[in-house]
Amino acid sequence: DHSRAQRIASELKNAGFFLPRDGQVDTNIVFFALPDNSKLTKEELPAKMFEKYGVKIAGGYSKGGRMFRLVTHMDVDDEGVDATIE
Repeated sequence: DHSRAQRIASELKNAGFFLPRDGQVDTNIVFFALPDNSKLTKEELPAKMFEKYGVKIAGGYSKGGRMFRLVTHMDVDDEGVDATIE
């Protein structure tokens, strides 16, 4: 689970998303924020991820609710990670 979270964090960072601690992930939890130039708003992202990919993310973390939380677990396989990264 932790290696999958690290992979997701790395891909998010490479795509311009903001990650605290410069993208360092020590657990199966990834916190991130949309890039400043994102075409989606923080309110639109969770619904879009679920509708299009079946990926559930939670938002509203940090001051101003900018951060999202994504958790990998035993039911998330490499295919699920690929879909998330896509």
